[in-house]
Amino acid sequence: MKKFVISAACGALIFAANTSPSSAGEMLSAKQIKKFIPGRAKAKIMGSKVTMRMSRGGSLSAKWDGERDTGIWRVTKNQLCIKFKKWMNGATRCSAVTKSGNSYRVAGITFSKY
Repeated sequence: MKKFVISAACGALIFAANTSPSSAGEMLSAKQIKKFIPGRAKAKIMGSKVTMRMSRGGSLSAKWDGERDTGIWRVTKNQLCIKFKKWMNGATRCSAVTKSGNSYRVAGITFSKY
């Protein structure tokens, strides 16, 4: 049941398909997203900490509420696209990325680099 909740929440909250960016902040171009992505980011979703590590080569790993998953990322048409092996039923989800100060918003979730 816990895995189902994590998959459903990730699909709905982290990288929902065709999500419009927040009106606050600067929408990043494909080039800016590629520069921002490599590294580590963290956020809170439903009160639980999410951490993600994304490599320059397109691989990623994430941890949320004690569960872990891996996958891939790419940039398509000024959107960040993510595909996890287990979460989101293995589907690829894409979303615009906006920057406001030191924070980034993806599909309504605010991430901070660390």
